Amino acid sequence: MNISEIEKKLVELDKNLHLILEMIRKAKKSEEDIVESVAGAWGYNVDSVDFVRELRRMKSEL
Repeated sequence: MNISEIEKKLVELDKNLHLILEMIRKAKKSEEDIVESVAGAWGYNVDSVDFVRELRRMKSEL
């Protein structure tokens, strides 16, 4: 394997890593959007974001 082949593989690896990072960012953003869309949905003066986070925490403990 020569240097140019190694360089091509590194460039390809770099592109793949960036694609993976972008997918992770999108997944995190969609989770945040869900909490934001739920926040205040009941029309009460409660902290809906904290309420949803608490529900998620309780679900993960089960």
